[in-house]
Amino acid sequence: MEGKTTFWDFWGTRKEQDALARRISQRKPLPSHLGKLLGNSAVRAQLGKSEMVALLPPVGTEVFRKLTRASLEEIREIEGKEDKILVAEKLRKPSGDLESGKPLPFIFGEPAPEFVNIPLEELDPFYQSQKTFVVLDREKILHRFNADSACCLLTPFNLMRTTAIRIVLHSFFRAFILLTVLTNCVFLTMAQLPEWSKFLKYAFIAIYTLEALVKLAARGFCVGRFTFLWDPCNWLDLMVICTAYLTEIVAAPSLSAFQVLPALKIITAIPGLKRTLGELLQSMKKMGHVVALSLVTLGVLATLALHNFMGFLRQKCVLMAPSNHSLEGLDYQEHINNPAHYYYLPEDVDALLCGNRSDAGICPEGYTCLRAGRNPNYGYTGYDSFGWAFLALFRLATQDFWENLYQLVLRSAGKWYTVYFVVDLALGSFCLGGLIVATLAAVSVERKWARMAEDDRKDKEFVRISQLLKKKEEQEAGSICLTEMQHSSAAEEGVVTQREDVQKPRLACCSIFTDIFLKWSCCSRCWAKRHLCRFVNDPFFDLAIVICIVLNTIFMAMEHFPLTQQFYDQLSLAGLVFTIIFTGEVALKLLAMGPYCYFQVAWNIFDSVIVALTLLEFGLPDMYMVSALGRFSVLRVFRLARWWPSFNALLKFIAKLLGAARHSALLLAVITLTLAAAGMRLFGKNYKDYVCRISQDCRLPRWHMSDFFHAAFLVFRALCGEWIETMWDCMEVAGQPACLAFYAVVVVVGRLAVLNLFLALLMNGDHRPTSQGEGQNNLKTACNRICGAMIRLKSRVRECTGKKTGRKTLSKIRLNPPVTGLKSDDAGQKEFLALTFVSSETAGSELEDLGRHQVYTGTLQTSGNEDDSQEKDLHNGESSAHAPKPDGRNVPVECFGDQCYECCPILNMDSCPAGLRIWTNVRKACLSVVENKYFRAFVTLVILMSSAKQAIEDVYLEKRLLIRSILEYADLVFTCVFVLEMFLKWFADGLKKYFTDAWCLLDFLIVLISLLSTVPTLLGVPQTPAVQSLRTLRPLRVLSRFEGLKVVTTTLIGAIPFILDVLLACLTLWLIFSITGVRMFAGKFMYCYNGTSEEYFSATDVDNRTECLVLIEQNFTEVRWKNTIMNFDNVAIGYLSLLQVATFKGWMDIIYAATDSKQIERQPEYEANVYKSLYFVIFIIFGSFVTFNFLIGAIIEYLKQRKAKIGGTGLFMTTYQMKCYNSIKRFRPKQNWSSVPRPQNKIQALLFDLVTKASFDIFFMVFACLQVILLAVETSEDSIQKDDILHWMHFVIIVIFTVECVLKIAALRKHYFTFGWNIFDFVLVILFIVGLFLADLMEKYFVHSSALFGVIRLTRVCRILHLLRVAKGVRRLILVLMRSLPALLNIGFFLFLVTFTFSVFGMKNFAHVKKGAMLDDMFNFETFANGALCMFAIGTSAGWDGLLLPLMSVPPDCNPYTEHTGTSIRGDCGRPAVGVVFVVSYISLSFLVVVCMYVVVLLENFKTIGEESADELARSDFQMFGETWKKFDPQASHLIHSSQLSDFCDDLKEPLRMAKPNGVKVAGMDLPLLAGDNVYCVDLLVALVIQARGISGEMDKTALKASMEEKFLAGSQAKDARHYEPISSTLRRKREDVAAAVIQKAYRRHATRATGPTGKSGADAYP
Repeated sequence: MEGKTTFWDFWGTRKEQDALARRISQRKPLPSHLGKLLGNSAVRAQLGKSEMVALLPPVGTEVFRKLTRASLEEIREIEGKEDKILVAEKLRKPSGDLESGKPLPFIFGEPAPEFVNIPLEELDPFYQSQKTFVVLDREKILHRFNADSACCLLTPFNLMRTTAIRIVLHSFFRAFILLTVLTNCVFLTMAQLPEWSKFLKYAFIAIYTLEALVKLAARGFCVGRFTFLWDPCNWLDLMVICTAYLTEIVAAPSLSAFQVLPALKIITAIPGLKRTLGELLQSMKKMGHVVALSLVTLGVLATLALHNFMGFLRQKCVLMAPSNHSLEGLDYQEHINNPAHYYYLPEDVDALLCGNRSDAGICPEGYTCLRAGRNPNYGYTGYDSFGWAFLALFRLATQDFWENLYQLVLRSAGKWYTVYFVVDLALGSFCLGGLIVATLAAVSVERKWARMAEDDRKDKEFVRISQLLKKKEEQEAGSICLTEMQHSSAAEEGVVTQREDVQKPRLACCSIFTDIFLKWSCCSRCWAKRHLCRFVNDPFFDLAIVICIVLNTIFMAMEHFPLTQQFYDQLSLAGLVFTIIFTGEVALKLLAMGPYCYFQVAWNIFDSVIVALTLLEFGLPDMYMVSALGRFSVLRVFRLARWWPSFNALLKFIAKLLGAARHSALLLAVITLTLAAAGMRLFGKNYKDYVCRISQDCRLPRWHMSDFFHAAFLVFRALCGEWIETMWDCMEVAGQPACLAFYAVVVVVGRLAVLNLFLALLMNGDHRPTSQGEGQNNLKTACNRICGAMIRLKSRVRECTGKKTGRKTLSKIRLNPPVTGLKSDDAGQKEFLALTFVSSETAGSELEDLGRHQVYTGTLQTSGNEDDSQEKDLHNGESSAHAPKPDGRNVPVECFGDQCYECCPILNMDSCPAGLRIWTNVRKACLSVVENKYFRAFVTLVILMSSAKQAIEDVYLEKRLLIRSILEYADLVFTCVFVLEMFLKWFADGLKKYFTDAWCLLDFLIVLISLLSTVPTLLGVPQTPAVQSLRTLRPLRVLSRFEGLKVVTTTLIGAIPFILDVLLACLTLWLIFSITGVRMFAGKFMYCYNGTSEEYFSATDVDNRTECLVLIEQNFTEVRWKNTIMNFDNVAIGYLSLLQVATFKGWMDIIYAATDSKQIERQPEYEANVYKSLYFVIFIIFGSFVTFNFLIGAIIEYLKQRKAKIGGTGLFMTTYQMKCYNSIKRFRPKQNWSSVPRPQNKIQALLFDLVTKASFDIFFMVFACLQVILLAVETSEDSIQKDDILHWMHFVIIVIFTVECVLKIAALRKHYFTFGWNIFDFVLVILFIVGLFLADLMEKYFVHSSALFGVIRLTRVCRILHLLRVAKGVRRLILVLMRSLPALLNIGFFLFLVTFTFSVFGMKNFAHVKKGAMLDDMFNFETFANGALCMFAIGTSAGWDGLLLPLMSVPPDCNPYTEHTGTSIRGDCGRPAVGVVFVVSYISLSFLVVVCMYVVVLLENFKTIGEESADELARSDFQMFGETWKKFDPQASHLIHSSQLSDFCDDLKEPLRMAKPNGVKVAGMDLPLLAGDNVYCVDLLVALVIQARGISGEMDKTALKASMEEKFLAGSQAKDARHYEPISSTLRRKREDVAAAVIQKAYRRHATRATGPTGKSGADAYP
């Protein structure tokens, strides 16, 4: 188990972990075994190394001893002696099995009732010398208390304290406190409390005070360990009480937020929540380096954004002053700052932004672009200061509404700044997000591995103890009782269950009642019941039920709006039929099995409940759009899980949310409750008082905190990732500081809790289909019977017709007579099929073989043999069509297949040697051309040129006749080249090999599409839209030209069929939600709309559709009865709406429509029923969060299998990339100052000593940080004086860095340029000087130089990267990212190609779509650049709803007859079906790619965090260690004596040196001691590296040791020394020495007391 340190190993042992945990929980020793452990010293001696046995008291001593005054005096005496013991003794650690709050270990047995809830002496040897005692509660949970007097008054024997201990540990007390907290939480959710609530408030305060007083009496206040304040959870109790009294004394509104603290007491009241919170806090400690790296990265990026976009978002389209207006009477500042003079788009609150660059946004006629007014979004979105720039970067890192920021910046600054967003998303979001997930996962896996190792140790010790005691009993007694032998043997074999099943006798009347009325045993021999049992257990019965369920689901999915009465009657009749069928199923099973057996199966209970609910609904009055199946019949879809393994696994995974991950889910719920209550208390009144600031009609917006429901829903939205928009409203009504602090807590703590729940589900859930059950076997047997019947029928038809093929088949079959029990996995036997009748009794053998024959033979033989080899070739970047020939490079293979030669013998040219020779020479020549590297490069260039040609064909091509003609001829040339290449490959590789290669088939398909588009053009025939769309696939030919793309493509395509079954299971769950949504909201999203004002009619003006139609008939042409584009009118559009809800894009509009809806054809009303939003909350939890987690787990499962298949190669790296990386990693220079010789010149020597000091680098690092601070303090409103001061300060810092560079060059000479950091500093100094002195000069003569020198000026922030040299943990994280860089580049290249292809496709299909939503004059598909901007935005699923809406536009929202100048295309409507497939496929593929990017960082480089630590040491450090080792080990035995460790560690140099006094540190390293008290060199080196680099994780230490043994020591002697068996350790030897000193002191003290006043000792007899 120690070798399993990777995520892949952990991923494959989750079931083993669960089984081990269950086995440990059921381990209980026999009373006889416990007695021998307590009373037999020989048994103790044989189990001396057992950690559990070491916890037991000495032989002859009781296990549980009551705490007495005498025992307390002994503890005080021992503690007094302990104060004089060496500090090294404190290196001992308490036993993990005897920690407070854990159950009593099984080794102690069952305590007697008199030892429960009373003070007992310590059980842990660590605490036996300290003033503590333990108490066991009724659940055998161990609690530890301080033995000192509580509050200096109550001793452990005081009746008041013992009573308080009993009360604190009683379950009723804990339940009462929990009930009180829950009741308090209910009142916290009330915005307006009733008058009598103040008395209840006083009651809550009194109960909390009483609870604290009882705990104080039981534990004491703060003096000593295990007191009241020793537990951090009690700090919360103290804060609750203090703030409660403070709020009663001082009436301050700011204290109202502390009134929600009692809600957090739920965490302390539930032990599981308390443990989960502790683990989460421990994980946060491990994230220190990630947080530091994130803050530095975001700070640097924010500084760059500050100087790039300062003031840009204030550039607006301002109305130009009239030409005849007198300039004297015009107040220019008033004119440009007047919001009425700005240009606004419809339904936009902020003015339209613009820019003064050619690629920026432009203003309409009559407006000019000026910098005026405030920033967008109430002025909170901008880059005018470092704070707002950092907020924008944090928003971009969390990907919250970042598409809006992206559009604003590009419209004001220009399209080229897309590169900035690419870098920000790559570094600030994906890389940092991946590192955060990787770190939390590493901590979680390490914790689980440690827990599993501990459980494994306990299990092995239990088995070992049981085996030894069994042998001991056999030796002593000679004969053992049968039951005890069985029990011992079960323990020896590792059987889990060791409990005795004691059945209570039942009364005679109860037995008779059960047999007659429940089991129906009276008619068990009835022939009708036997036949009925056979009927319901027949596989065809299950198959019929499955078919009925599927048909029932199809009929339910056919409900839609509007629904005709005829169709409604048909659905009702179908529902009635299915209800009768399922009712009959329940009745038949009840008659066949009896109630007792029937209700033993959980699925039968579920079936009966659904049938009962369905029958009850027949009594309800029929409502429109509600079929006879009613609301509960949709739950019948869950029955498919009985026969569908993947769906069953998904439901079990959902159950994990309520099982293994329930504490994480409950912790998230408590955090949400607390934050919502706090927000309501803090900002609820502000929303009501200042609502006019955020609402034009002074009505509360949909997102506010005036009541608990809206506050909780707002917090839930923030946890879903959307927080920035609601924070703007909060800052506008309540001020910036309070809202920023509140939302910082919501985002950071909430996101961390969500991520913790995500990892808990991912780590504990089982993403693989379960083993086949009875239902699945029955379904398989029925299918096999049908297949067998079809084959037999086909054979009999052939026999009757007398065909020749039939006789051959029968003869072949008869040569292999049926053999019973033949298995399909027998490699030496052939598969066969018996053509005999198979009855139901024999279906279990023959038909099972038939199913195996069909499944395994068809899949494993074709797919397992051929695909595996092809997959490996594709992964290594070698297509099978161009693989090296084993016989010779220029020997072509056969051109055609065997069947072609049989059908057309003329193709075989063996009869014509001359023709064969010519044919072979031609093929050899073609093969030489195809394999020529220049030919391949030429074809690749043509592919790239053809792809670029497609990108040029935009909407303006019709007006550019010359370019259009050139592109037409170029397309003809490209097609000819591709056809020529295809023919050459046909001749070179042969048709058989060409058409069996996946990449060649892709090339053939694209060439065929090119011919279909080129030939009609030459003939003057217009191309069809389908062919034009398929032409956009031409860039996909690039996939076969680059090895990295091949690897990524092969991996992703291989994942699709693997997760298809899992995806279908997730879509089935979504089907249930979609059908429910249709029944709840179909036809209810429609509304009466005023097209002129673009507003809804109020429900008081227009109540329903009839009134709206009346307005339309009165010639109000602007009035329409309209439906939302996203709705639930049918299941298909319901799926699309649920996808928007699941991705949190466009989900707000859907929720708004749902909460406003009333009845069908009724005008919506503002928040008519806000509780309808709970439907979407439930879907987000189970349909989005859980299913996405399950899908990600399936992807990881596939990647794990692929990782095992490809071996040591990276998942997304080619073999060549992996070799290059390993070579660079092995031979990269690792130098330090010690490798540079000290100069002989005295002045240079002094400079050398100066620049090699650590303080020298620290001095200049301070100035690097100061330089970044100076850049960050600049704002858009700086005065001239401030600019001058900052300019001269920058000048001084640049001079200082120049001096540093000169000093280092003078001291290090030519060695200066051998260090990478020095080269980096030298380049930066050159850029600093150029940017400082030449920027103004160049701007005077060159117009476009300001942007270039602005970039040069911003390189000043790069000096802060020197912090990476100091932060060891951050440097390790950077190494992880560097290791992932090749794979990430391959994935990024693939994503770029996908974006390119989809952009071209969008330009061909949606170039003339009407503008709206996300499509405007900059973001559209009119040109390739604009289309690429759109595709990049939705690549992270951001704003894809706004892009999809215009693509789905249909009349009357668009005009199908609109003419476009210069083209023959008419209309500006979209193509709904194509648009949905286009957008959904792109975001799905992007989701898969993004998940793989996270997996690369999380899984592929999971072990490198520990491995790379050793590589951080320079080669000279290892040489220094080796040279020092030679002094102490001249014989090169790789061993030194332990007494030399202190001198050896002191003789080392930094960073491995441990200066004297180092005795405690050396002992604390816990080095293994070999025979002769020797220490092995590798053990010492690993311990020193761990000490120097601060490595803490056990997984990291294990990986580091393995790496050191493989890389550092290659000699045979060292390898032999590794096999030495350790006999002790330095820490244990130190403990033995301390123990010996204690014994000697005790003996001397005893001898001194026995001497007496005369000086004669009674101990004279002792030598």
